[in-house]
Amino acid sequence: MAVEFAGQPRALSAERLAPSDARAANDMDLRLGYVANCLSLGIGASHTCRVANATSRRLEELIAQNLAELEQILTFNEAHDIYVYRISSSLIPLAPHPANETRWWKTFARDFERVGKVASRSRQRLSMHPSPAGASLSSTRPAVREATIRELRYATRVLDLLGQNASARVVVHVGGARPDRTTALAAAHRFLDAMPDEAGRRLAIEHDDRTWSALEVMPLASDHGLPFVADMLHNSVLPSTPALSTRELLSLASKTWHRLGLRPKHHLASQQQGGKPGAHADRIQVADWRELVRSAEHAADVMLEAKDKDLALFALRRVRLKTPREHAPA
Repeated sequence: MAVEFAGQPRALSAERLAPSDARAANDMDLRLGYVANCLSLGIGASHTCRVANATSRRLEELIAQNLAELEQILTFNEAHDIYVYRISSSLIPLAPHPANETRWWKTFARDFERVGKVASRSRQRLSMHPSPAGASLSSTRPAVREATIRELRYATRVLDLLGQNASARVVVHVGGARPDRTTALAAAHRFLDAMPDEAGRRLAIEHDDRTWSALEVMPLASDHGLPFVADMLHNSVLPSTPALSTRELLSLASKTWHRLGLRPKHHLASQQQGGKPGAHADRIQVADWRELVRSAEHAADVMLEAKDKDLALFALRRVRLKTPREHAPA
């Protein structure tokens, strides 16, 4: 199709990539990453507290602990040749909330610089992904929009303080579809038009598995010069009309990154067996990995959204032979 725009998995140890999959993967560089918690270390750089307990002293203690853990995680990633990592949105507890009155970006500037050097020297690509409850592009309610800008400004500032380049993105969903899809989508366009630079310049937009399909979201990203994040599981649970194959999905998404001179980034998750549609499995089923390898036409980073986090990444490495090659970009 030509389109242009301006649960518990099976035991991974029992499966191996077919030779055709290995050959396809050899033709490109697909790097794997994971989300927030490093289960190998038992930490997640995400300690937080209730608003009622959010004194400046308590918040600064938690921030210091989270930054120390983030440094540990990035050092672990460096030692294990992991180049893609998503930081927890709770790195700075209650950062977008009025209860956090600390000037954390100044107080901890040197800590951010130190941690950022770990990522820089090993060329790790970092990202953040506010929850749909924390950031909505389609809401017309002033309070929601103000909260969204605070959330996006916070995430952007974190990536800035860590010295990340333009490939580091704050990934967001569109939001709800009230009062109707046309009105909601128009509201998202207006919001992006008015988005302040300090909140919007690192945005990337992702489709979801409940409301907005890939072909609905991709033009929104493209129209505003933003990259689009492709998610294979979302594309399966909430297909576009007409339906997009995985190859078409990845190809169209990659174009939005390439137009900005950036390496594409995709999401990969497997359906949890017995879970509701879209629920993430503990690990990545090899069949899903095979589909991505067969479908990908360009080098890209692949964020594994699996409950077993880094353990799922290591498990997938064990079954994919020596391909695709993972290395820091030149």
